[in-house]
Amino acid sequence: MDTKQNLNIEGTSSLPAVSFTTEGRLKIEGKIIPDNALPFFQVLYNWVADLEIRSVVFDINIEYMNTSASMQMFKLLKQLEENCMIKDLVVNWYYEEDDEDHYETGLLFEEKLSRMKFNYCSFV
Repeated sequence: MDTKQNLNIEGTSSLPAVSFTTEGRLKIEGKIIPDNALPFFQVLYNWVADLEIRSVVFDINIEYMNTSASMQMFKLLKQLEENCMIKDLVVNWYYEEDDEDHYETGLLFEEKLSRMKFNYCSFV
C-alpha cells in the first residue's frame, strides 16, 4: 500500500473507524469485536510498515476490544515502534473512567513498548 495517501476506514458495529494521515496523526476509535481481527489489522500493518515520518501521535479510543483484537493492536504498536524512521511516538490512550481493564491494557502495552510515550485520558 502506498503510504503517501491517507488511510480512512469507516467504522461499523464490530470494527472501528480509522484515520491515518501521512502527517503522522493516527486515530482509531470504536469497537473491535470480530471473530478474527487479523484481516482488519493487516490493512493497518501494511500502511504503517513503510511510514516515513519523524513524529507520530496515535489516538486510541476503543470502547471494547476482544482478545484477538487486543493482540493485533499490540502488534500494530510494536510495528510502529520498530519503524526506525519514526523518532517520536506518542500514544493517547482513551478509556472510560471506570474501565480498569482497558486502562490496565494500556499500561501493559506501555510496559512492553520502550520507545512510546503513553498519555492516559479518562472520560465519563
